[in-house]
Amino acid sequence: MGFDASRLERRLGARFRDAAKGPAPIRKAAVIGNFPPRKCGIATFTRDAFASLQEQLPGADWTLIAMEDFEGRHDYPPEVTHVIPQDEIGAYVRVADQLNRWGAEVVFIQHEFGIFGGEAGAHLLHLMRRLRMPAIVTLHTVLESPSPAQKQVIDEILQLSSAAIVMTEMGADILARVHNAGPSKVHVIPHGAPERPFASPETFKTRLGLAGHKVLMTFGLLSPNKGLETIIRALPDILQRHPDTLYMIVGATHPHLVARDGETYRESVIALAKSLGVDGSLRFINRFVDQEELADLLQAADVYVTPYLTEAQIVSGTLSYAIALGKPVVSTPYWHAREALADGVGALCAFNDHQSFAREITALLSDQIKREAMARRAYRAGEPSRWRNIADASIDLAVSCRHDYQRKREAAFRALARPKLTALLRITDDCGVMQHSCFSVPDRRHGYCTDDNARALALVARLDEGGDGNEDTTRLAYTTAAFVNHAWNADSGRFRNFMSFSRRWLDDGGSDDCCARSLEALCLTARNAARDDLRDWAANLVRQTAPHIPAWRSLRARALVVRALVKGGVDAIGSEMSRKLISDNAAELMSALADGRRTGRAWFEPQLSYDNARLPEALLLAGIHLDNTEMKQAGLSSLDFIMARQTSAQGCFCPIATSSFAESTADHPCFDQQPIETLATVEACLAAWRATNDLRRAKAAREVFMWFGGDNDHALPVANPQDGGCYDALTAEGVNRNQGAESILAYHLASAAIRDFLRRRPV
Repeated sequence: MGFDASRLERRLGARFRDAAKGPAPIRKAAVIGNFPPRKCGIATFTRDAFASLQEQLPGADWTLIAMEDFEGRHDYPPEVTHVIPQDEIGAYVRVADQLNRWGAEVVFIQHEFGIFGGEAGAHLLHLMRRLRMPAIVTLHTVLESPSPAQKQVIDEILQLSSAAIVMTEMGADILARVHNAGPSKVHVIPHGAPERPFASPETFKTRLGLAGHKVLMTFGLLSPNKGLETIIRALPDILQRHPDTLYMIVGATHPHLVARDGETYRESVIALAKSLGVDGSLRFINRFVDQEELADLLQAADVYVTPYLTEAQIVSGTLSYAIALGKPVVSTPYWHAREALADGVGALCAFNDHQSFAREITALLSDQIKREAMARRAYRAGEPSRWRNIADASIDLAVSCRHDYQRKREAAFRALARPKLTALLRITDDCGVMQHSCFSVPDRRHGYCTDDNARALALVARLDEGGDGNEDTTRLAYTTAAFVNHAWNADSGRFRNFMSFSRRWLDDGGSDDCCARSLEALCLTARNAARDDLRDWAANLVRQTAPHIPAWRSLRARALVVRALVKGGVDAIGSEMSRKLISDNAAELMSALADGRRTGRAWFEPQLSYDNARLPEALLLAGIHLDNTEMKQAGLSSLDFIMARQTSAQGCFCPIATSSFAESTADHPCFDQQPIETLATVEACLAAWRATNDLRRAKAAREVFMWFGGDNDHALPVANPQDGGCYDALTAEGVNRNQGAESILAYHLASAAIRDFLRRRPV
């Protein structure tokens, strides 16, 4: 069955054609594959595909990544922006990170097992796993009986890619049968070929020194599987009828074959021709010819032959070229030839059957009318494979993949922002929220803490504010309110923090941060609780707490006090006292930042610690509340300072790790990354958005939040919206699979902040 435009449209689907009319064109794209001066079919294909894509998308920025078999061996042209030595895993990772940072919208990957390092080319997976944009992979080889390693690699490539391109219907059928990949993933776009007007061979023969000959032609890198011997053995019979026949063999010997065996194969072909007395009817062009010369040689041929020895040839670029230039073809029935030469486009002969080849070739050379009719059928059949059509189809597919990728990303983002409460309820009993879990099982040995119960009470207030409260949240509100109420120690003016599972307090008063965190929960409850009695209780306890606030001197406590009073101080202690406490605590933060700047640190403290983004966030909130431009600017600049240190090499959010809290010789300075840092940064970015109305700040909050969903150094999800669970950390080895209260609540509070943003500005 031959290729035609209507079947190409059916396979690609109308949605791809329609997508190109509406959405914005691709602005940044990358291509990965072999590239000249490396001499192989993939290099030629990548060059031509790249050139056609550039021509069809002239306004786009492109980056071109060349795969290198031996580092430094090839002198690439300027359009090659990166080189990946095929056996260097680190290079795959670096290029993926660079593409992420650059903001590529799509990556086109040319795949052949032999051009990527690792077993069955598995090194490519290191790159694909890190990409944060759709990848479209063109599979140049599709195996019906892959090895276990090959199957595993292709299975994962199909999983990681947004789309896979094959060049024949047979390729699509094999992927469906062997890899369970259907038409939503696999798309048939034929092998590209040059575009030239249809012309008689005689037009080209004279200037190529072929006048007076009937020309047969084969081209491509020479290797034993090409089956040249079949045509050599057919030549004696052909020459009997057409003694002017010349068999032209164009192309260098495959470089890997030369490296192993030298020119032994070519010499064996010449020896066979001499033994049959036909060596005078052979002409070798033993070099890698450029595309213009190749097209001239093809158009000078009367008949093109591909006598390959086995059927398992899913695509032949040489066959595509010959058909596109209007050549009658005689071929063995390998997979691509069976499909492309149907409907009278060419003739098929059995494998190794030189007599059949002699009959078919002789018949064509003897009948000019038949030969020209077949040539014109071939030229028409080659229309879908013109490079402009290949580029258009590839771009339509890329636009659609980008749209689907963005739609799925948005759906994942919104799903991540609506977690269920199952995990939080699992670690809560009638006393309160337990601190820790062993995996997801509550660990009673560590008891409870006010920090976590205050966070849970604050969460319920946020849920009530957004209209997300229910019976579970009401029960959780009363449980955690009772815990915080019991934690208040009027004698010390502080909230006790640690309680054993036997319900015995282990301290008389918690840290400044614990006290300020409790205040925040109370202020939020006083303002937002769904029930009047909870609001009244919270406001009453805030009034008892307020005289002790000046004693809480840690910087994070001051930041939390600002947060608390900005969000709900007026409801509990009135505007005058609230404003004074906000102003006093913000002034202390400004003073600490000024001290840091005088010593050249540009930060509030000598070193980074935990919950870092709370400090700039507090200045932003105070600046908004007090209409103080200096505070807002200080908040923005200090947030920019910390954000610059929280971006990984691959361009995703990388929270300040526990190993970075002090001067450290840790083996892994980027780990452990903890959810509490992500929560603080999400809320700080949203405060910056409210201070500036700059949507780039809101976009940063979304990107930080997606750390929970897998936009992180390991590309692993840290949280699960299905039950609302969250792992305790991202470590050098992966995730810490324990799910403690702080981590679960950090995820839920970040989700509540994101939902609040979406309600205010649903972009």
